[in-house]
Amino acid sequence: MMKDPRIYGIRRSLSGIRNTLCVVSGKGGVGKSTISTLMALIAANMGLAVGLLDLDLHGPSCHVILGVGDFWYEEERGIKPYMYEGIGIVSIYPFIGERCAPLRGVALSSAITELLAIINWGRLDILIVDMPPGMGDPLLDIARYVRSLSFLVVTTGSKVSLTTVSRLLRYLIDHRYCVVGLLENMVIGAPRAESIAKHHGVRYVGSIPFDAGLEHAIGCPRKLLETKIAKTLRDLMMADPLSRFFSKPKPI
Repeated sequence: MMKDPRIYGIRRSLSGIRNTLCVVSGKGGVGKSTISTLMALIAANMGLAVGLLDLDLHGPSCHVILGVGDFWYEEERGIKPYMYEGIGIVSIYPFIGERCAPLRGVALSSAITELLAIINWGRLDILIVDMPPGMGDPLLDIARYVRSLSFLVVTTGSKVSLTTVSRLLRYLIDHRYCVVGLLENMVIGAPRAESIAKHHGVRYVGSIPFDAGLEHAIGCPRKLLETKIAKTLRDLMMADPLSRFFSKPKPI
């Protein structure tokens, strides 16, 4: 059987990326896209070469958080990520605009494969992938294409989110994926997710307090970096186990 030539294109495009970190969650509404976008923005401000891939084909939102507005891609042996605030951004948004993308099954997998195959990432210190929630086709596809892939799992302290994220952790561990750790977001009061991390034998990355000022900072990178969530996240990125992803490469 002939192999899909797009797979070769994906592997070639990803060959210049030092680290790939997928931000995943068991359910929606836990702030996964915000965490992904803020990590990319913080890393870019640290001087790292950063890519941000919004793989939520049904609801891309990273560009909204950053305040990018309408954008398009330049072509150079494929498409070049759109550069904004030092971040190379790739999203399905330029292709669909404000329309819906009602994709499922084979059509969804084919769209993801096509998008990954035409991206010319170049050299990156880190590629951050904002995944749609759950354990569907996008997660299975990205895990199939990216050989060296790590997962950062995001949850809130709600019972619903903790129950769902426990299933996700069990799946990732059973299939021997590299789980960096569990990050608890939008914490009010005492954190609740550390026991879930301990139960599954993964690192508890830390907790990020609920930030009522975040909504007013959406769309403005400068204001985003001044939020409590960004300042807490920056500290977590500088500590284990995330520090290895956000350390500057040593000069040769």
